[in-house]
Amino acid sequence: MSFERALFVVLVLLLVAGCIIIGRILRPGTLTDRAVAFDSLASVIICGLLVDAARSNDGVHLDIALVLGLLGFLTSVTVARFIEMRKGQDS
Repeated sequence: MSFERALFVVLVLLLVAGCIIIGRILRPGTLTDRAVAFDSLASVIICGLLVDAARSNDGVHLDIALVLGLLGFLTSVTVARFIEMRKGQDS
């Protein structure tokens, strides 16, 4: 199996994962479920950028993936704190 074919297979699998995650985001659920789904979607997007960086030998995609990873982490922490504060007010 060639490198290009392997990258294509990985991109197709990431596309399928992204579609499943988007379906989970659109389905009604709790705030925690949606936060996890958005975090998973960010991870799939980052993986797609990294695969594209490997395909094109372009370092700019690596920088973008790093920034998106940091933003995803900060967003997850912020949403987790919000959910925790919200649970404290409910009781």
